[in-house]
Parts: sequence; structure tokens; C-alpha cells
Amino acid sequence: MPTFFDQFITDALGSDVFAAGIGLGLFGLVAALLRRGFGRLSRLALRRAGASLELDNRSAAYRHLMLWMEQNGVFTRARHVRLTDDRWAKGTHGYAPAPGRFWFIRRKTLCLLERDINEKARVGAAHNSRPMETIKLTVLFGKVSTLTGWIGEGRALAMQQDRIGPGLHILKQGYWEPLQDIPGRAIETVLVDDDRVQKVLEDMRWFYGAREWYAARGVPWRRGYLVYGPPGTGKSSLIRALATELSLDIASLDIGHDKLTDDDLREALIMAPKRALVAIEDIDAVFTNRESGEKRAGVSFSGLLNAIDGVAAQEGRALIMTTNHKEKLDPALIRPGRADLHVELGLIAPKTAARLFARFFPSHPALAVRFQDNLGEARSTPAAIQGWLLSHSTDPEEAATAKGLLGPRLGRIEAA
Repeated sequence: MPTFFDQFITDALGSDVFAAGIGLGLFGLVAALLRRGFGRLSRLALRRAGASLELDNRSAAYRHLMLWMEQNGVFTRARHVRLTDDRWAKGTHGYAPAPGRFWFIRRKTLCLLERDINEKARVGAAHNSRPMETIKLTVLFGKVSTLTGWIGEGRALAMQQDRIGPGLHILKQGYWEPLQDIPGRAIETVLVDDDRVQKVLEDMRWFYGAREWYAARGVPWRRGYLVYGPPGTGKSSLIRALATELSLDIASLDIGHDKLTDDDLREALIMAPKRALVAIEDIDAVFTNRESGEKRAGVSFSGLLNAIDGVAAQEGRALIMTTNHKEKLDPALIRPGRADLHVELGLIAPKTAARLFARFFPSHPALAVRFQDNLGEARSTPAAIQGWLLSHSTDPEEAATAKGLLGPRLGRIEAA
């Protein structure tokens, strides 16, 4: 038996084919060992020299990271991609690198995206489940703060995409509470007979970009607006439209609250949300003339003045005050520096009212002309006209008669 085995080995080694096979096998074994060793070394290097973050599609951060990568062109060089349900990554083009490893460079830094999809593991409700997806992002010689910063940028993108209008904040027990987004409004929907609304928008846009201008002149970077006029003329609508056009939030401040003190008001204006208009509506309902001594709030008149433009007043924000009765306000409250621009919103002419009719009934231009003619010389508030048109939204012929707007009992009309 040993003689046969020895003879077999001798004959095999003497065969060129067998010897070549052994050589290839040994080469493959060495290559596999080297590959495994390199893989371990690379993983060790990434673990020691890199910062990584892992998440799955159950987290909102998954969408935020996807948005950031797409916004920054990470996927543009991916040659193998797989579709991604846009309900999980809303706002993206619906694809990402295929499962596996994908290397890319961001600001001269080498980054690795590892993507794994488990078809057997499902997430979400049964009727709307999706495969579990895990992504791991590693930055070589980077920091975790870099990764979380990218997610933060993606979160800002998501908020901008999901935004339906300005965010509304109210002061609640010493802090500003964000409530919800309110529907946006175009500046053209605030009805006036001239271009005064457009000029307010241009002024406020200039203000928010004029930080260096104010600093060069040693002037506090603040600007105040007083919007006045009868009820129903669009004062609140103007605030919403300005915030919409400039992508600002609205910080609504009720200074008539009995428990609000001077210190509370000062701190509230100091801590007002960034990129937000501070709105104090119907200020005449709280403060009238200083000499009368009339005050119906926990905030004093001097406390209000100091909060608006005192030493500690916040810079980089616009303040809008509204009133139905400008004549009742103390001159100290509405002087330049506290209310730099005064804007009156009044009753509108029939020609302007016809623009609103055309917006309600765009396919009936002839009726808009008839509506204007039927109004004659009468002027009315935008709110009254809108109410009439809403009540006849399915009957443009009846709406064009303007009968309900001409009744003196409504108290809405003023002769030109």
C-alpha cells in the first residue's frame, strides 16, 4: 500500500498538468488569505481612523441623510443603483447606490456608504410595509459631528420641502412654542389700490440683507413697521404674505396677557425665534395714550418701549405692529426707531375689487367687468368682498350683481 501511494505521488508530481493545478490552487489560497487579511485591516483602519454612523429606514434621519447626499451630488457617480420608495425618502429622485459598498469623496475627504437591504425584515404597517434598509456612512479621519451636521442639513432641506407656509410661534410661560405651519400667502393676494404692499416687501427684503450696512453706520440692526386701517383690510394677511415671500416664521406676541411682565416681554423679544417676524396685533386694544394712564395689561408702557429698542433688544429681526386706530397710539410708540415705516390699508376701489372677482372666477372675465360696473363708486373692505364672493362661489352671475355689497345696512361701503 505505501509503495502504491509513493508511486502515485511520484507520477503525479511528474505530470505538468497536476503540478500546474497545485500551483494555481496554492495561488488562490494565498490570494484568499491576503484578501481576507486586507479586509480585516481595512475594517480595522476604518474603525480606528474613521467616524461612522449607522441608521435604518425606520428613522427620520434616513430620509434626511438621503436628501443631503442627493443635494450634494453623492449619487452622481454611482454606476449600480437600486430604486428607493420616495415615500421613505420623499424629495429624492427615488434611487440610491445598490446594496454593497460605495466610495465617494466629499471636500477632499474619503467617505464610504454601505447599504444593506433585508427583504425578509419588514418595517411599517402591514398594508404599507417596506423592506428593512440599513445604511452606514463612514468618514475617514472625520468626526461624528460632521455626519450629524450632514443629517442636520438634510433635516433643513426636508423642512423646506414639507413647509406649507410660515411656522407660527407663540409665547408660552417664558418660552416660544412652535405650533404649526400656517398656509402661505402670495403678496399679490393682499388687495390695495397701489403698490404700497410691494414696497413694504422690498423694504423688508432689503432689511434682512442689510446687516453690514447697519454695522458700518453703527446703527442697531432693527426695523419696525406699523400697519393700520379699519378691520377687514388685510393687516393680518399682510403679515402672513410677508413671511411667506421671505421664508420667515411668525412669532405672535400677545402683550395684553395679564401675567406678562416687563421682564417677560424683554426676554421674549431677546429670545424670539431666528428668521421670524415678531407680530404684535391690535396694539391699540392694550395701550392708548400715555397721558390717560390707561393700561389693561401686565406690561407697562415704558416696559414695552424698552423691550422694542432698549439696550438688550434683539437685532436682526423685524417687528410689525397692527392697529385699527392709529390716532389712539402714543407718538412715542410709533416714532422712527420703533415704527420706521407706517403702512395704511384701507377700503379698496371697484377696479381692485374686480381683481378679486377674477381670481374667484377666472373663466368669466366679462362678469368681472360687470361686477366692477355694478359697484359704481362704492369702496369696501377686502374682507367684505371676499365674503360676498364666497357666499356665491357656485353662482358667478349672482356674484357679479354685487347686490349684497351695496346694502347700507352692512356698513361696509364708503362713497369715493
